[in-house]
Amino acid sequence: MTEIASLVLFARQLDRTAAFYRAIGLPLEDEDHGDGPRHLAGEIGPVHFAIYAADHPEGRSPKWRQPGSSFSGFYVASLDDTLTALADAPVLAGHQERPWGCRAVVEDPDGRAVEINQRGHCAGA
Repeated sequence: MTEIASLVLFARQLDRTAAFYRAIGLPLEDEDHGDGPRHLAGEIGPVHFAIYAADHPEGRSPKWRQPGSSFSGFYVASLDDTLTALADAPVLAGHQERPWGCRAVVEDPDGRAVEINQRGHCAGA
C-alpha cells in the first residue's frame, strides 16, 4: 500500500504563505531540526505539511493545469468562511457544486492552485 507521508512547499515569502495556509485552518508551528533551515510545519491527519523559504528568479509556480503544476485540496468546516478569510487570494474557479459538496479553487501567494472543499455544502449535495 502507498500512503502520502508529506507535502512540502517552498515559498518566496514564508510568513505570507504560512498566513494563507493558516487561514485555511492548517496548524503551522515553527520547526527547526537543527540540521536545516527554520520552516513551518504541522500534521494534517497522517500527513506532515511543511513550508520552507526559497528563492526563485520568477517567484511563481506554473499556472494551474500547466505542465509541472499541481494543486492540493483541503476540506474545511465552512467554505464561505474560508473564502472570506482568503479574500485577497486570486480565484481560479469560483463556488462550484460537486458530488461531495462544493468547492472553490484559489491561488496561494506563490501561484499554486489550492482547492477548498466543504462536504454537503451546496443544495442537493
